[in-house]
Amino acid sequence: MVAAVAQRPRSKIPLEAVVAQLRDGVHAMSDWVREANGQELGEGLIQIREAGIDSLEAAFADGLRRFDGSGDYAADGALSVIAWLKWRCKLSGGAAAERVGIARQLEQLPKTEEAFARGDLGYQHVAMIARTADHVGASAVRKAEASLLQAAKTHDPGQFAGITKDFEHRIDAEGALAEANRAYERRYLHIGEPQDGLVRVDGLLDTEGGGRCAPRSTRT
Repeated sequence: MVAAVAQRPRSKIPLEAVVAQLRDGVHAMSDWVREANGQELGEGLIQIREAGIDSLEAAFADGLRRFDGSGDYAADGALSVIAWLKWRCKLSGGAAAERVGIARQLEQLPKTEEAFARGDLGYQHVAMIARTADHVGASAVRKAEASLLQAAKTHDPGQFAGITKDFEHRIDAEGALAEANRAYERRYLHIGEPQDGLVRVDGLLDTEGGGRCAPRSTRT
């Protein structure tokens, strides 16, 4: 009888080696960008987002979910994972909260998580889907996940924001109306006194008002 031999677990690649590879890749891309021009440069910028930034955000979300659940951020003296992200990852409070929201919601949205990991979705689209799940519940989003993902692939983030809002209105009309009313009440517009031939304009508009005032692109 042959004794069973226990298989050794695959050795994990040291973090330092992975970071070194990542830095080498970033440096190589930076060198390439400095030399590229025209349509080739444009394609390179697309790949920086799809193969680089958005893919790393997907990996970040996966790791953040497990780090959040473990509570290991407390070892650094942080009272919450958001506080830890602000301190150790140099994020603003809003950016930290958004990434925690994405990490937590993606666990309940497997199709969105898979599309994000494959690079089929950009970070902003995923953030909107996660925010929608937070507003109306992940179960409601799961039922329409396939159609939302298709819309995300064929619409830019500004257009997709309208699609997710329409979806929220259908699922929770009362909540959507309350949110719209809060946004309406927060509006303001301040026009300063002219100084040195310039006038400072400061304001906050709701989505409808902002849509009316949004500048249209022009060719020069």
